[in-house]
Amino acid sequence: MKTNDHVLGFRVYLEDTDAQGIVYYANYLRYFERGRSEFLESLGVPMTEVARPDRRLVVYEIRVKSRRPASLGDRIEVLTSMLRSSEYRLTFRQQIRRRGEEEALVSGEVDVVAIDRDGTLKELPEFFSQA
Repeated sequence: MKTNDHVLGFRVYLEDTDAQGIVYYANYLRYFERGRSEFLESLGVPMTEVARPDRRLVVYEIRVKSRRPASLGDRIEVLTSMLRSSEYRLTFRQQIRRRGEEEALVSGEVDVVAIDRDGTLKELPEFFSQA
């Protein structure tokens, strides 16, 4: 990850874990979602813009690699960067790691596209040209 990536930090709570105190695997997708949302907000793109019915952003594809689990009480960070893959697709590169550590626990790429009310693919909103 580059130094200009967005970083979102938080603690792993009991509600995030299974009976062994390990983060339930599906929660990493929730953490990625939070990271993308906060990243876009940091660029001046409010959630109301990405959820507009005429051009909402939706996940097209996700690729995730799990290396090590996070555990109850861990302080973790979600690092997020974005690149515009085409006029129709954004790719978010994301990592989850323990605060203060360099090694990624989980890494992934999330491709996002824009669709209209009928689910038809649309060009990305103009504000992504400047982002």
